[in-house]
Amino acid sequence: MSMPRFAEPIPNVTVSIGRDALLACVVDNLRGFKVAWVRVDTQTILSIHHNVITQNPRVTLSYNDHRSWYLHIRDVHEEDRGWYMCQVNTDPMRSRQGYLQVVVPPSIIDKETSTDMVVREASNATLICKAAGYPEPYVMWRREDGDDINYNGDTGRHAIPGLHFQGLKLLLLYVVVGGGDGGVVGGVGGSGIGRDSGGGGS
Repeated sequence: MSMPRFAEPIPNVTVSIGRDALLACVVDNLRGFKVAWVRVDTQTILSIHHNVITQNPRVTLSYNDHRSWYLHIRDVHEEDRGWYMCQVNTDPMRSRQGYLQVVVPPSIIDKETSTDMVVREASNATLICKAAGYPEPYVMWRREDGDDINYNGDTGRHAIPGLHFQGLKLLLLYVVVGGGDGGVVGGVGGSGIGRDSGGGGS
């Protein structure tokens, strides 16, 4: 008699924060065995066969033809990110895992980012742009008039390495003001899932 077997891998799923996620587990020859969903990192049992065990109201279960078992997570939060296991209570137990990636669109943290400033000609100006998001955003700088940025005696658009602080990227840009270098410099944060913009001026 054939034992239960997984018909296909559990696909990894990527969703934006606040959206709904669906993890699918397909088992052939299940017969009288039972399927359970488990959160791997916390070893939390989410469901056993037809019953949802977790107290999380955002988690529900659906199934089709005693073969396809779907774990639904509504209004995904960052803490939902991680590995999920579909297991069958054979002896020994059989299981497959899939990863739920939760992405957070990048945004500029206004209260920690430079605003407009006025400085003396030929003096230095420090502009700070801090962005939040997951994966960790990168920060680019540009002048709104499209001209090159002049800093430390060099011109051109430069990707300056940032300082990592609590998962955020902090980029310091030193602009030499003078000789026609005046203009607004904007910071743009991105992580491959969208962009937001903001910045300061000199």
